[in-house]
Amino acid sequence: MQLYHSHLGRGSCIVRLRLFFILFCLFSFTASALCADDVSRVLVLRGHLDKKLLQEAEADLAKKPKDAPLLIELSSSSGDLPAVFDLIKALYEWRLRNKQKVIVYIQDSALGPAALVPFLADEIETSVFVSWGDALLGTEPNEPTHVLRSRVRSIVLQSHPKAPLLRLIAEAMVDGDMEIIDDNGWRQRKEGETGVYNVISPKDERLVLGQVQMKDLGLVAEVESIADFRARYALSSVEVDSLKHSEEREEGLTVTPEDLLASLKEHIAFKTDAPNRIGHLIIDDKQNGINQSTWIYVKSALDYYKTNKPAFIILELNTPGGEVFSAQKISDALEEMDTTYGVPVVAYINNWAISAGAMLAYSCRYIAVVKDASMGAAEPVFAGQGGQMVEAPEKVNSALRIDFANRAGFFDRNPDIAEAMVDKDIILVIRHGQIQRLDVEGQVREEGPEKDEILSAGGKLLTLSAEDLIKYGVADIFLAPKQLEPISIEERERGKWPASKELLCQQTFFKGIPEGYVDSFRPDWRIRFLSILATPAVASFLFLGMMLGFYVEINTPGFGFPGSLALVCLGLILLSSFALDIVDWLEVVFLLVGVLLLALELFVIPGFGVAGITGLILFVVGLFAIMLPSVGSVTYDVDSQTLNAAGEVFVERLVWLCAALIVGTVSMFLLGRYVMPSLGAFSRLVLKEEQTGFSAIEGAPAIGTEGITDCDLRPAGRILVGDDFYSAMSDGVYIPKGKRVKVVRVEGYRVYVDPME
Repeated sequence: MQLYHSHLGRGSCIVRLRLFFILFCLFSFTASALCADDVSRVLVLRGHLDKKLLQEAEADLAKKPKDAPLLIELSSSSGDLPAVFDLIKALYEWRLRNKQKVIVYIQDSALGPAALVPFLADEIETSVFVSWGDALLGTEPNEPTHVLRSRVRSIVLQSHPKAPLLRLIAEAMVDGDMEIIDDNGWRQRKEGETGVYNVISPKDERLVLGQVQMKDLGLVAEVESIADFRARYALSSVEVDSLKHSEEREEGLTVTPEDLLASLKEHIAFKTDAPNRIGHLIIDDKQNGINQSTWIYVKSALDYYKTNKPAFIILELNTPGGEVFSAQKISDALEEMDTTYGVPVVAYINNWAISAGAMLAYSCRYIAVVKDASMGAAEPVFAGQGGQMVEAPEKVNSALRIDFANRAGFFDRNPDIAEAMVDKDIILVIRHGQIQRLDVEGQVREEGPEKDEILSAGGKLLTLSAEDLIKYGVADIFLAPKQLEPISIEERERGKWPASKELLCQQTFFKGIPEGYVDSFRPDWRIRFLSILATPAVASFLFLGMMLGFYVEINTPGFGFPGSLALVCLGLILLSSFALDIVDWLEVVFLLVGVLLLALELFVIPGFGVAGITGLILFVVGLFAIMLPSVGSVTYDVDSQTLNAAGEVFVERLVWLCAALIVGTVSMFLLGRYVMPSLGAFSRLVLKEEQTGFSAIEGAPAIGTEGITDCDLRPAGRILVGDDFYSAMSDGVYIPKGKRVKVVRVEGYRVYVDPME
């Protein structure tokens, strides 16, 4: 009995162990199945199969379960042929490595490069209506036809029971010269063969199969709906939800409300328990356009907002364009305000953002448009012969085109659209829901089911309406007309009003900013004054005033009004240059050192030597460098004989400066020859008794008369002839005190002398 009970106990123990093992296996299998549900077994290939999409699919393939068949849902009629070949290679390697089946479900169509994918499938399943074939539809292969035939033949699985038929079909889908006939089975008609057969695919047409033909050939395992396909393979709820999301998601060009809201929340921070400042700039200059004065205004405004930081800045645009150089500086400052100081700028296009205005809009993180807004047409032009505006040459156009593309891409906008605004030869179309750039007009698809939508035809610059700006993802926010409480005159004068009076702040996100108020930067008299000084014409007049003031001051005793006028003009030149932010401190150092050396030479050091020459050179170099900014940015193209944007500004200021030099030189000659000698207030050549205490005569000494210098002549001074003192001047030569001199000429009341030794 004991032995019996012992065996019975051992047997029941073994049974329990086996039962435990079975339960453990079931649990492990269930757990692995549940884990597998988290990773979809389905690879989705839909729409236009471009390189980016296929690279993402290849990355997704690496995450697929290795212990279950791979399911591919295919619905495409176009794509990138080389990229599809790369994906097929990855699929082939996955199949060999994991020893799992590949099952392809064709939904509606597998045309173009997508037609190659089913050839590596172990099983093909389709929807009720399907088209499969013409693997070169919409492509321009770089390889010869015989090479393509060899490549597609190699895709077909050797182990497939229909491998010979599939190879024939694959070749016929890439070679339109093959004629496929039905001779108790499909085959290629031989060269010169004249028999009467049922033609499946005539010559000059690549093969396309329907669902019925595929089923008759035994190539289709199942014909069913997409829902039945998913149900038959027991896809989990996670997998089905991800597939539905993939179907619903389209790579649209328009910025979605969800993406916009997420971006606004990320980049615009506001207070919930305090008033929120909103910056505001307005560039509304249809008369003069964007210029150096606009740059001074924007620079001053941004400096103000760096100190008084707002949640964001509204840049209201209504401009036909203007100077490229000024627009580039403004654009750089707007981008810096966002990226460096953390204050985003919203371009509010209130009608026009044309030419340089489009550059400013592209430099803002967000673009909002009213119903009648327009943006584009930014081709560079310059004044040609006769003052006529002519197109800039290709080299200048190319540089601006790249600048526009970079600014558009900076905030993730399409660079091709930006370039088309600059270059009228760019052709853009919407193909497969994406913007595509073409080389020639002949590449535009004007017929067929996949016709192109022309965005920018060759021959004219691209200008987009508000609707198009939103449609193509250039603008983010559309502002419909709305009746708002008007901004009062007092509020505009103060530059502050409630945000609710701004149309932009009616948008959902901005409307939710609590206690928002607009703090608009209004130019005061200082900004207007500096803007006037910054114009090349005014700067040249200041230069002229400085020249004449210094000339008169040097040629008259003492220090009076002419010298003061010259110093004021010099100060205003420096002030305007600082306002334009074009002054390098090295230039200021040159100028000041030059003035110091000239002062030492005139009042301390005898003669006019190294110090005077060095001072004069430094003064002229410093002054010209200040008045002619951005010399280092100037580039000249020899072939097209054109300058860049900085060069255009440089030449304009140089022309004005040269004109001032010419007028100044002529004026100094006339002053010295006719005006100053006749004005005693300026001349004082003969020292009067009541003025100096010296005896004087009204007449000038005769030519050849000898005398002695009573003081240093630098070049003006005093000489003694007999018993009389005269004011005299050398011809630019320093003559020390006590030297014998001879009168060489007399012009009016001015006596010129030369040293006798």
